[in-house]
Amino acid sequence: MEALDYLKTAHFTGEEAEGFLQAQLSADISELQPGNSTFACYCSPRGQVYGLLLVCRTEDEFLVSGSADLLPGMLQRLRMFVFRTRVEFALDETRVVYGLQAQDPASDNQVFTPGATGLRYMITEPHLDVSGGGRSFRAREMINQVSWLSAETTEKFIPQMLGYDQLGAVSFTKGCYPGQEIVARAHYLGKVKRKPVILTVKEELSVAALQRVELNRDEAWVKGTVIDSVIDDQGSTYLFAIAPADPEGPVSQFKLGEQVYRCATT
Repeated sequence: MEALDYLKTAHFTGEEAEGFLQAQLSADISELQPGNSTFACYCSPRGQVYGLLLVCRTEDEFLVSGSADLLPGMLQRLRMFVFRTRVEFALDETRVVYGLQAQDPASDNQVFTPGATGLRYMITEPHLDVSGGGRSFRAREMINQVSWLSAETTEKFIPQMLGYDQLGAVSFTKGCYPGQEIVARAHYLGKVKRKPVILTVKEELSVAALQRVELNRDEAWVKGTVIDSVIDDQGSTYLFAIAPADPEGPVSQFKLGEQVYRCATT
């Protein structure tokens, strides 16, 4: 079990909390039963993602986790759309998000497994007997195309460019939400020309968000943009990059500056 200090949580309560989240987020919140969870995007009116969220339903509230840097700003923006809706929400400093390994025991009503990633999260009071930081779990997230975005990458990409539709974070059958028309148009017209690619290199690299890289795919070099990176406990670096969807195929090398690295595609 790892404490994920890069995430914060807010709680949403009130008889119209479900309807409020349903109208603001890209996932179908109305399908969640107590104990269920889903990834969701909060998008701008232009369809660009402010941040990825983990939405968990309990018996009497919704717990919404996201980037520790971005979540306060997203909550502030959400307040602009409350109007007379019967919903209350705030950051919950009494809870911590933990990433669980398969063998970690936990109470069923505290554990949430969104989508088909197999990632397990627990949101509860702080535990003193767990490690902090969450580098190992964050590497597992990245392998599953989960990146929470940052101040550098917020409001720059639509969900499909980040692969968030593959996480179950976007419903194309629910009602309207901010940016829905643009997101749906890109989906139905097939106009998303860039997709995520996850690279693994067995050495420690320092890579900044939005740094440009070149990827060798099917013996052709294409330009990509790094969205996120993490170094795991074994010293391997994982890069979440966005690159042209064509040509398809694994990436065997990437170029960072003038240096070429051999890599694997997850």
